[in-house]
Amino acid sequence: MRLFWGVLFCLSILSVSVSAETLGGGKGGPFIQYNTTSLSAFDSQMAGNPLIIGGIGFGWASKKFRIGGGGGGGFLWSGSESAQFGIGYGGMVGEYIIADWLLARMMIGGGGFSVSKIVSETATILEVQRIASGGFLLFHPQVVADIKIGQWASLGFSIGYFVPNIARLHSMSFSIQLMFGRI
Repeated sequence: MRLFWGVLFCLSILSVSVSAETLGGGKGGPFIQYNTTSLSAFDSQMAGNPLIIGGIGFGWASKKFRIGGGGGGGFLWSGSESAQFGIGYGGMVGEYIIADWLLARMMIGGGGFSVSKIVSETATILEVQRIASGGFLLFHPQVVADIKIGQWASLGFSIGYFVPNIARLHSMSFSIQLMFGRI
């Protein structure tokens, strides 16, 4: 009986490795994303837009579909000196290949954010007023133009809509990504 289960286990491993080789492995890499929403949505005296740096990776699920995960953390780009901002998120990512150079992507996940305003600052004391903070659920659909720059590398440009369940964080997003692996 042990021999039967051993042979069955080896055949299942062999079939998974053959299908992974047939489908082509996976890919992954870093991205930089700019969100168009401004902190003025939280406080009219604050300005700046989130810039997010993160990573994303995929494995082939079928010939037209990849599945994986990703996430990032952000800070304020060209913001007010009195503003403090932080955001982090992650989740599961699905990617559908429309054409060799065009992809549709959806991230479903969650994260957290914090927006604060510096009220006063001395050499030893920093007084901060929290404007908003909390967790969120996230849907982030994107369309990606994927330009191959080598056998194992591609450069992607995407436009999307960042849709957490916090209305003041809704935003158009623009990103650039460098992906490595079996494209």
